[in-house]
Amino acid sequence: METTTMHAMRMLMMAGALAIPAVPAAAAEFPARPIRLVVPFEAGGTIDTLGRVVAAQIDKQSEWGIVVDNKAGANALIGTADAAKAAPDGYTILHTSPSIVINTFIHKKTPYDMSRTFVPVTNLAVGTGYLLVVRQGLPVHDVAGLIELARKKELTYGSPGIGNALHLAAAGFAKKARVDMLHIPFKGSASSLNAIAAGQVDVMMLSPPTVTPYVQSGKIRPIAFTGESRSKEFPDIPTMKEAGIDDFVVMGTWAGWFAPAGTPPEVVNRIAAEVAKALKAPEVASVLEKGGFEPDGRPPQAFAEFVRQETRRYGQIVKDAGITPQ
Repeated sequence: METTTMHAMRMLMMAGALAIPAVPAAAAEFPARPIRLVVPFEAGGTIDTLGRVVAAQIDKQSEWGIVVDNKAGANALIGTADAAKAAPDGYTILHTSPSIVINTFIHKKTPYDMSRTFVPVTNLAVGTGYLLVVRQGLPVHDVAGLIELARKKELTYGSPGIGNALHLAAAGFAKKARVDMLHIPFKGSASSLNAIAAGQVDVMMLSPPTVTPYVQSGKIRPIAFTGESRSKEFPDIPTMKEAGIDDFVVMGTWAGWFAPAGTPPEVVNRIAAEVAKALKAPEVASVLEKGGFEPDGRPPQAFAEFVRQETRRYGQIVKDAGITPQ
């Protein structure tokens, strides 16, 4: 027979058990099915490659199962809008670049609100800089020569789209060099790279990983690097400062993961931790380093602050470039 004391102790134990927050079933079981990684760019581009390398490592280390879904177009707006409509359960992740913040400055209306639509998960990598390259046949071998030629005739420069980070880097260079060049936007990284390799545009800013085979084949020629120090992959190419362009340092793009707003924090943290683990794998770190990137993997709160800083920075870059919202 239960005494009064025993009954009181049992009630206290039950109350204590109720007070312990239960782990949401979705988080405890996550992932119970494959995760869709939405990449709002063409397959084969720099950002796409980074996402695939990390996703493959996560599959290897955890057997989660990540399916890459490329939805390119409209400077990443199509894929971003698709991810924004997904259920906030962790089974749809957006893998994107600074375009997610840049688009809010170059478009009067976007299908998402940075402060309400997405939750920052983590950043995979940060670029060390861009290479300023010219097409084969352009009689230019250095920045001074490019500036001189651009002041004599109209040159064109390509990019993966209006407002893309590569577009802003090239536009910023033109402004700093005080030259006018005609911008030719393309659908994505692969098509813009193919365009300069085919001689359809004169100049481009490109990430180091995409440049090597085209330089080796002589289809494009790098003449300067936008990082603080020379590229490890192209140590013979001078920095912008060495080339005579002071106060022009662009550290390159980044590749981050975002989840639809409302995704359980436990799930967000678990994904971020898995990415951080993947970035430590020697094969992943090697790919990133060779591509001109530094592994990142910062936790959600730190990445959220990074995104806020990038939003302010790109807002100023767009303003300085004289780009008006369309």
